[in-house]
Amino acid sequence: MLKNGKKGDIVPLFLSGESVARTKIEVKGFEAKHYDFLMNLITLGYYPHFIKSAINLLPLKDNSVILDAGAGSGRNSELMSKRIRNSKIICLDIGREFLESLSKKAEKNPQLFPLKASLKKPLPFKDNSFDLVFTCFVVHGFEHKERLFMINEFYRILKPNGYYCLIDYNDEIDLKKASLITKIGFYFECDLASEFITHNWENELTKIGFGNFTHHYFFGKKVRLTISKKEG
Repeated sequence: MLKNGKKGDIVPLFLSGESVARTKIEVKGFEAKHYDFLMNLITLGYYPHFIKSAINLLPLKDNSVILDAGAGSGRNSELMSKRIRNSKIICLDIGREFLESLSKKAEKNPQLFPLKASLKKPLPFKDNSFDLVFTCFVVHGFEHKERLFMINEFYRILKPNGYYCLIDYNDEIDLKKASLITKIGFYFECDLASEFITHNWENELTKIGFGNFTHHYFFGKKVRLTISKKEG
């Protein structure tokens, strides 16, 4: 999640009052039920502008099959659905509260299809079946081997020239040189967030088979949207 510091120095931060864990893949309870409100609150109302701007940058097209992996409350899926027609957006998550929210949204939106599935296991989809895969603040919460497994699965299910769009912490952040508020933000994040930015994600994606990279930055360059294309 995101917490506001000084201008240009907004940094992600989980809202849980529990002690910091190494990972926090599944959001539960109060945080899950009020996720969108809390995201808006903790960013002083900036989050809706940020995510709408990011979604508007995605290479979305009508008649597409899209995977929103770690769809959460479904806000991002809904925003995507407003930009396209005659498409199918698979809203994948494992959280009970999130899946309930997704089901309610899907009742009113024929382009949304909730699905309970784990990103740690092989995805229940055929090879070359998706036009675009999207993750938003999801990948950093996994162990590195799990991240690579997950992204290899994304590559497998994407059609040739399909897109993987990754929103997460910017791996260009150097915590040793970062401002105090940034260091504090990562201190309260799960441990894997700090480990995530030690990897060069363009290099990691290239090894898997992605290319043609485009980067967009948000929150004072603390957050990055990477758009890549399946090659090979």
